[in-house]
Amino acid sequence: MERPVDFASLIQHGCDIVDYYEAQDLGSYFSMLNGPTYERLVKHLWIRALMYDKKAAKLEEDQKVLIDPSLEGKSRQEKGLEPFVDT
Repeated sequence: MERPVDFASLIQHGCDIVDYYEAQDLGSYFSMLNGPTYERLVKHLWIRALMYDKKAAKLEEDQKVLIDPSLEGKSRQEKGLEPFVDT
């Protein structure tokens, strides 16, 4: 588990700033930051992940050509689209 703010490491390197944050009552905030947030983050991003394959890329190109027929036969970049690399 990663720790965005590792006070123990800071103390070990001669930078003891824990008292400053505790005086401002920010101890619980840093506990939350160093808590188990990684699993939630992955779950949050995974749910919103999109698959982008050749079929979707072709459909996107076809829609652009329907809007502007002068784009027929041009590359994806010339149509103003991101280059398609791989699924």
